[in-house]
Amino acid sequence: MSRPNIVLICADDLSFNEIGPYLGRGMPADDPYHGQPVHTPHIDSLAGEGALLTRYYATSAICTPSRYSILTGRLASRSPGILRQFPAGSPATITWNTPVEPQEGNLAKLLKSLGYATGFVGKWHNGNPRMDFSGVAPEADPADPQVAGIVRRAYDRGVEHLRGGLGFDFVDRVYFGNKEYLPPRLQVHNLEWIAEGAVEFIDRHAGGPFFLYMATSAPHGDQFSRFWQDNPCNTPAGVLRRRPETAMPARENLLSRLRELGVSEVTAMAAWIDDAVGAVLGRLEALGLAENTVVVFTCDHLARGKYTCYEGSRVPFLVRWPARIRSGLETDALCANVDLACTLTRLAGGELPADYVTDGVSFADLLLEPDRPHDRRKHIYLECSNIRGIVTQRWKYIANRVTDDVMSRIEADEREARATGRKRLVGWDGRKNPHKHAEQEGIRYFASGEFPDYFDPDQLYDLEADPWEQQNLASDPRHAETLAGLKETLREELARLPHSFGEFTA
Repeated sequence: MSRPNIVLICADDLSFNEIGPYLGRGMPADDPYHGQPVHTPHIDSLAGEGALLTRYYATSAICTPSRYSILTGRLASRSPGILRQFPAGSPATITWNTPVEPQEGNLAKLLKSLGYATGFVGKWHNGNPRMDFSGVAPEADPADPQVAGIVRRAYDRGVEHLRGGLGFDFVDRVYFGNKEYLPPRLQVHNLEWIAEGAVEFIDRHAGGPFFLYMATSAPHGDQFSRFWQDNPCNTPAGVLRRRPETAMPARENLLSRLRELGVSEVTAMAAWIDDAVGAVLGRLEALGLAENTVVVFTCDHLARGKYTCYEGSRVPFLVRWPARIRSGLETDALCANVDLACTLTRLAGGELPADYVTDGVSFADLLLEPDRPHDRRKHIYLECSNIRGIVTQRWKYIANRVTDDVMSRIEADEREARATGRKRLVGWDGRKNPHKHAEQEGIRYFASGEFPDYFDPDQLYDLEADPWEQQNLASDPRHAETLAGLKETLREELARLPHSFGEFTA
C-alpha cells in the first residue's frame, strides 16, 4: 500500500460536550454546554468510522506550548525560545513563549523527508514576526485601499516567515495568533476561508502523499458571539473580493438549520467547525482519497482548566484511516500530544531519525493492532505556568512551586482581595489577570472558581471518583503512599528536563 495522506485538524479551546462522540461519557467539560444537544455529524463520523481516545492529553494546556508539542513531539520546556528566556538550571514559567523555530525538527519536516507535500492553513500561534498595523485607526474601514495595503503587507510578511524553514510547502489562509491581533473590523473567525485553503491544497496534491495541518481559530471562547452575522469576506489578509468558495453551507443559514434539529445556538460554533470538517472530508471522498487518508481531529486544550494542569489538559482525539484502522475502535490508553509526531510518522511508514529529540511514545500499534498486548504509558507528565503534574490511569498529582518573588505577588494580591472583597487576580504565574472582565473572572480562565483547591501547593485527585477535580486528597493519610509515589515520578521526569522546580530538582 502507498503511503497514506495525513490530515491533522486541530480546534481551539473545544470542549468535550460540544461534539457528539464524547456526549454521555462523563468527561470533564464546560458547564454552558452541559446537557445541550449538538450537531456535529462529520466529526461524529470520524469516531464511528475510526478510533476514539478517551485519555489523550495535551502536556501543556495553553495554545502556544500545546501546539509546539503537537508539531515537534517535544515538551514545551525543551523549546529554544523558553531556554533563551529561562536558561537551563533556572525555574521556567511556561506561557506563550515556545515558538516553533526553523532550526528545529518538526512533524512537517519528518513527513517531507518521506516524500510528502506539506501544507498549513488556519491558526498558527507558534511565533511570527510582529504584525505592524500602526497606520490603521481602530475605526478604519479595512476595504480602504491604504488600510488594505497595510494589512496585506503584514499578512505577506507573516506567510513568508512560516515558509522560511518550518517545513511547509504550502502556507495560506493564516491567523498568526488569536484574531484580536488584527485591526478591529477584521477580528472575526472565518472558517470558510480556512476550509477553502485546505481544499485548494488537497486539490493541488491529490496525487499524494500529502500532509495537511489545518488549525481552526474557533471556538477560542467565542461560542456566544454572533459569528454568523460577520462578513465572510473579512480575513487576516484583508477584505476578499468574493466569498470563499467551499462546500460548507452558508453560515447565515446555520441557526435555522439547528432550530429545525432542536439544537441550541449555544453549540452553533461547534456545528460551524463541523461544517468546515465536512468540506474537507467531502473533498477527500470526491477525489477518491478517503480510504487511504489518515484524518485526525483534536484540539489544543479545553476551555475549562486552561492554563493549569487540571483536566483541561485532557482533550478529544479521533482518528480515521479506513484502510487500516478498525471502525468503532475505542481506547482508554494514556496518550499525549508529544506522541503525535512519532505516531503519524510511523503510520506514514517511517521512523524518527536516531538524532531526533522527542518526549513522545508512538501509539501507532495501538491503533493498527488493538487486539495485541501493548506496553502502555504508565503516566503522562504535565507542565504549564509554574505548575507541574503527573497523571496516571487513576490519579493526578499537581505541584505548584514558585520563586520568592512570585509568591510575594500572590500573597500581596490575596491580602488586597481580602481587604476589598474582590476576587483574587494573581495566579501561579505571578501575573495579574489582564482580561477586560478580570474582576468577574478572578484568576485567568476562572481557574480558582472551577477548582476550589487551586491555591494548594500540593494536590492529589482520584480521577475515577472525582474527574472534575473538586476534592484534594493530598492531606488524606489514606493516600500518603500514592502521593509519595507520584512525587517520585515527578522527580524522575524533571531530572530529564533542563529547568529547576522547587525541591524536586534540589
